[in-house]
Amino acid sequence: MSRTSTRVVVAVATALVLPALVASSAVAATGTAPRSTLAVEMGGELADLAAYLADDAGVDGRSLGTMRHAAAEMSTENNGAWGSGFMAVSGLTDRNHDGLDDDGAMTVQVLDNRATVTLRRNRTYAVADAGFVFTNSRSVLKESAQAVDRILRLVASAPHGADAWDLAVIRGLGGEAAPGVRVVSDFDGNHDGYDDDGRLTFLAGGKAVTLTIGNTPEEVGKVTYGPTWQTQAPHRVHHPVAPAVPHLSSAHQFR
Repeated sequence: MSRTSTRVVVAVATALVLPALVASSAVAATGTAPRSTLAVEMGGELADLAAYLADDAGVDGRSLGTMRHAAAEMSTENNGAWGSGFMAVSGLTDRNHDGLDDDGAMTVQVLDNRATVTLRRNRTYAVADAGFVFTNSRSVLKESAQAVDRILRLVASAPHGADAWDLAVIRGLGGEAAPGVRVVSDFDGNHDGYDDDGRLTFLAGGKAVTLTIGNTPEEVGKVTYGPTWQTQAPHRVHHPVAPAVPHLSSAHQFR
């Protein structure tokens, strides 16, 4: 496994990526900076690998060969570790057959979000959020809740992963929701580091849905309409600690 792919997989498995996501999500909530997602974080790793390969070969940073090599390696490694469908890379073309990607850009999709990676001739690069991937664009809140639940369960399923009720994890991954959606009612009244009732409210456009996080990584979270403060909390097992899962057969189990 490459140095880059290894670092990404370990970061997700141990939730080491969360401090950066926590900080960026907090800034994004104020509207002063773009949101950061796992797709953006991994897009940066992909760009770093593509630039490294181009530099090692002494070629233009937009070289189709090195971009394809980086994309194939990272996709294969991460889908092998996290299951098919976890990561996909698209947008690589060379219509004029000059050996360079037409626009030096590729799109990285990780679960429910995309990022755009742009390589330059001098092997520098830029990474930008490219939005949320909707199945039904009219179900913004529901799909946002499902996306957050999906990645919480994936993190909880990883060997040495974090508990899905861990407040730092919840706040760090709130940015996985669609742009414009706020995640609230994450509260730790007894200061044990875990959300009190495992319920999150997703707000946008004057509407709300509640996600009730499952007690185990295998249990899909329940999405109900209305905010948490208008519904009765179910009886819950408080912050369950999931046993390590040695291998994830498919990321589709989280859908």
